[in-house]
Amino acid sequence: MESDGVSKLIEHKWTIAIIAGVSIIFLAIVYTVLPLVDGIVLGVVFAYVGRPINNKLAKYTRYSPFIATACIITPILFILGLGAVEIWYYIKWVVGHQSEIMTSFIATIEGLDLPEFIYGGGDISQMIENLAASAIEIIKHFPAFEYAGKIAILIINFIVSVFVCFFLLMDGDRFVALIRDLVPQPNSEIVDAFIEHADQILSGIFIGNLYVAIFASMISLFVFYFFGVSSVLAMASLVFLASLIPIFAGWMILGPIAVGRYFEYGLWDAVIFYAVAGIVIYGPTELVLRPYIVGVKSYTHPLLMLLMFIGGALVAGIAGFFMAPALMGILIAAYRTYEDAVHGRIETPDIPQQ
Repeated sequence: MESDGVSKLIEHKWTIAIIAGVSIIFLAIVYTVLPLVDGIVLGVVFAYVGRPINNKLAKYTRYSPFIATACIITPILFILGLGAVEIWYYIKWVVGHQSEIMTSFIATIEGLDLPEFIYGGGDISQMIENLAASAIEIIKHFPAFEYAGKIAILIINFIVSVFVCFFLLMDGDRFVALIRDLVPQPNSEIVDAFIEHADQILSGIFIGNLYVAIFASMISLFVFYFFGVSSVLAMASLVFLASLIPIFAGWMILGPIAVGRYFEYGLWDAVIFYAVAGIVIYGPTELVLRPYIVGVKSYTHPLLMLLMFIGGALVAGIAGFFMAPALMGILIAAYRTYEDAVHGRIETPDIPQQ
């Protein structure tokens, strides 16, 4: 007597129960670590950037993962420290020069020769004071605790990225070997080919980002020097950090500099600096160099990388900026593995070869 579908389900009920239980546990784990996705993705990026250092030092010392992680994290902490000092300096300067700032701002508004209906023929300084008071009231209603929580999550994610980087450098090979062991032996060559393609593409994506960050910081040196910006090295270091890891956007670096130039040199100088610096530093690097260099290093089309970088950042922020190109790279690796199998470059039991 031929068994029906219900009988088959009853026969394999324990297998189905185990699969369902494992799936539920896996989804629960994913949900638990979801707030730390940014840190995990950044840790993978750090590990790829630090892997060449780790591989060279591994021949001489067993502490190569420690050294490689320190070589990646220390410059980032140094750059963050420089940025924090610069921000603190600007805040201190603004607090100590409130009257000069207000006088300069009023003079700028008066110099614009605004139509009378805007301020009703009254005193412009009084109008600005009223606007400032209104702005202060609005700022008071900002959710300070919410922003403090986001900053705390950002710091936690950075700490997580350090640990992820270190343990991937130390145990990454064992993790890959574990994945290989889970695959049935007849398909091991397919898995090896896929891992090789995926590793090559992901390495190209992340190392290519490093090259772009270096190039952007070098361009910013000349731009900042041309405009006479103070602390050129510190500002260029922040540009490097923002290009490598999009924790800061470009406007968060150029904006405060432009504000400082506004109070020192005037409105048009600040506008020209912001426009020129933004176009020269971020125009060619983000729209041309990043997709091209990453595409060449990872053997993928630059247009795909451009769409993945921009779309991923818009959808998922820091994690999406790296995850979207990585997922596209994994998809391309799967296609290349299939091509290898079809053309007989690897032995497969089930796929017909051409």
